[in-house]
Amino acid sequence: MRNLIALLAATTLAGCVNMAPKHERPALPTAPAYPAEFSGDVTLGQRATDVSWQDFFADPQLEVLIAQATERNRDLAVAIAQIEEARGLYRIQDADRLPTVGASADAARTRGPSLTGAGSDTTNRYSVGVGVTSFELDFWGRVKNLSEAARSQYLATEQAERAFRLALVRDVASTYFASRGAEEQIELADATVASRKEGLRIAKRRLDAGVTSALDYRQSETLLTQAETQLASLKLGKAQADNFLAVLTGGPVAGPLPAPLPLVAQGQSPTLTAGLPSDLLVARPDVVAAEERLRAARANVGAARAAFFPSISLTGNLGFASGSLDNLFSNDGFGWSFGPSISLPIFDFGRNKGNLTVAEAR
Repeated sequence: MRNLIALLAATTLAGCVNMAPKHERPALPTAPAYPAEFSGDVTLGQRATDVSWQDFFADPQLEVLIAQATERNRDLAVAIAQIEEARGLYRIQDADRLPTVGASADAARTRGPSLTGAGSDTTNRYSVGVGVTSFELDFWGRVKNLSEAARSQYLATEQAERAFRLALVRDVASTYFASRGAEEQIELADATVASRKEGLRIAKRRLDAGVTSALDYRQSETLLTQAETQLASLKLGKAQADNFLAVLTGGPVAGPLPAPLPLVAQGQSPTLTAGLPSDLLVARPDVVAAEERLRAARANVGAARAAFFPSISLTGNLGFASGSLDNLFSNDGFGWSFGPSISLPIFDFGRNKGNLTVAEAR
């Protein structure tokens, strides 16, 4: 019982010391408030972070493209997989903060020389038990800091995926509108080319009739060439936008697309709360991810510092052992063992110091 109480007390005290630097949010490079000339009455509405992309875009064709991009974009799939990886690493690291309890069962039959020195004997041995293997008492916060670092890395990965998702929606929307805008410009350019061709035909007839000079005809040819060049450039730009859109959405859309909404009929975005500059900045997922990575780096510093101090681990087990399976769980077969072990770094040839230097640099 006294050993059990000692184990519980040691586990409670473990982790009371934390050698990680205290986390302090870095000063933001933004003003605490807007200048006085811009601080008039502001219509309040939703915060930008609370508005989904469906509330910003009313074009049914664009909605289909964005939905497909969020489902089939390969880079986004990689970002999602990285979240699962980070979550798994955090679970692994966090599990080290608790003892791992295992069960075992064994049966053996051996034959060897008799204890009396005459002949040989056959013996049986059966055993079952549960135990804790090398549970580290985290007096210096090493295991805790490693767990906190893994957790912060996991949260940073989540925010990085969110930032990428927002950037993907932005790229799909901007590329879509660029393609739609190019369509309208191509229509105007087609009309311009047709007009220039008609002007050249008229200039040719006037030249043949001797009404105008060859210079006027050459000017009409130049205007037509310029219009055709602009049309070709617009078609190339639209093709590039369409190709980039296909990359963003992970390939062509299955099935027909809904009819697009005319550009002039695109709805306006919802009214948003202005918010303070600092509040808007810390709500950005890339900024949140950067802060979580800073937390992870500071936790790693704490773990690196703790590596200079002794590491104390506990190992214990209890169970039953007997030469007869019928008497395996008898009182005579019960046994237990308990023992701490300590490991103190003495000569590591600069390994711990190097790890601390790396952690502090990060």
